[in-house]
Amino acid sequence: MRSPSVLIDDRSVVVDGHAIPGRWLRDHGDDAASLNPETKQRLVDTFAIPADIAPLSVSVDGVRLGVDWSDGARTSHSIPALERLLTSRRSPETRPSVGFAIERDLALWSSAPDVSWFDVACFDDDEAWQPAIEHMYRRGWVAFDGAELGEEAPARLAARIGYQRACIFGTLWNMNSGSFEHADSAYESGNLDVHTDGTYSHDAPGTIIFAQQLKTGEGGDSVLVDAFAAARDFQAAEPEAADLLTRYSLRAHYVEPGVHLIAERPSLRVDEHGVLQQVSFNNYDRSPLLPAAGVVDDVIDAYNAFRAVFSNPDRALYHEWQPGRMLVFDNWRCFHGRTEFTGDRHFKGCYTNHEDLESAYRLAGLTPPAL
Repeated sequence: MRSPSVLIDDRSVVVDGHAIPGRWLRDHGDDAASLNPETKQRLVDTFAIPADIAPLSVSVDGVRLGVDWSDGARTSHSIPALERLLTSRRSPETRPSVGFAIERDLALWSSAPDVSWFDVACFDDDEAWQPAIEHMYRRGWVAFDGAELGEEAPARLAARIGYQRACIFGTLWNMNSGSFEHADSAYESGNLDVHTDGTYSHDAPGTIIFAQQLKTGEGGDSVLVDAFAAARDFQAAEPEAADLLTRYSLRAHYVEPGVHLIAERPSLRVDEHGVLQQVSFNNYDRSPLLPAAGVVDDVIDAYNAFRAVFSNPDRALYHEWQPGRMLVFDNWRCFHGRTEFTGDRHFKGCYTNHEDLESAYRLAGLTPPAL
């Protein structure tokens, strides 16, 4: 195989005459320090990369490109993979309108609201269920207490919304610390940045249900952030950057033995009427996708700037766990994460579809019926 021509031009690496901005390349190494070799989840701290990062030296060893960087790091890259990306650079989509609106009757929150606990008995009582589903609609989440341990309580809650959604983790799944049933950061014990699930699914889960079964040690709070409120504030502060995130699709993936999922959509998905429908953001599962020349910095800046807004700790709601507590939240509206913990932390959980959540809202009289 012919070795490609590789050189440095200012802060870019040029491969066979095609310039790859160093700021993008530093973030997309596929060496073991940059990308988990088994799960393909990202290990790079994307948001700590200096905007003026520059390559200091480059080398080619067979089909691998090595780069030494001005921040002291060294990354390695598959040259065939880079060549594929160079031939499929992406431009933002053209949209007839600029910016987005958000449904007016949502109770957006930019700081932690008070936690209202509902009793699980409301799953079987239409009148008692009404304030719980209304809280979910307005706030994007609802918490319950008093659940018996086991599968019955999360199954009853899922049935109130729609039905349990089968996925790669199962239907009603276990998420037990240290079990590593799946090669995913959710099964580890460290801090988990807020994100949305299923960025690698064409139809991401609509809700996530957690029901705690066991907790020992310290920490392990769930963290929720109102993604719609963050998007609203981001648009107010940086309208051009926010608009770019409605028009530029990002790709995500999930990889484990026997599974390789890929999907693609904008971080801020807007419908044909200019109304924000869904926020998708998971830097762990983000795949390499090279923006068209001239918009690389704009895309990176917009992505990083939105993350800076929603990762502000003042926005976070911390949900303290103990056995018998449950939480359900809208995965299209809320970011979720986790604080670092010690000891054991066991959950039952499941997904439901977003169309079923919307159906539950209509049945509760919270949104107009379609017919």
